[in-house]
Amino acid sequence: MSNSLSNREKYVSLVTFRRDGTAVPTPVWFAAMGDEFGVITETNVGKVKRIRNNSRVTVQVCDMSGKVSSDAPVLSATARLVTGEDAVRVRKAVGKKYGSVYVAFSVYWQLSTLWEKIRGRDKHDPETAILFRLTA
Repeated sequence: MSNSLSNREKYVSLVTFRRDGTAVPTPVWFAAMGDEFGVITETNVGKVKRIRNNSRVTVQVCDMSGKVSSDAPVLSATARLVTGEDAVRVRKAVGKKYGSVYVAFSVYWQLSTLWEKIRGRDKHDPETAILFRLTA
């Protein structure tokens, strides 16, 4: 198996690290964006908080449930959080890659956001995305 990543893979296990060094894997959609890869996410989730504290991440190709095959190499990367137009670019790249599946997810996302507004729980958080770059 190659020690690189391309847009052909469907999912990666994005591993972020707690302050104590504990690895936390999360299966994510991703899209190639030049020499980086973009991941859409919610603003106040664990992986975002962990990246704020430690930009070191690893990725491995996985299936939808996060299962990594035994021959999938662990790829080291550095992650950064982006908002504003950069986050919109990531969302569009992921939407383009995943097509109708992304559209269905997006409808669900918008309905759940509307429900949170109705319930008075709208946090007005800026859209956040993750960009990661593979390291040597």
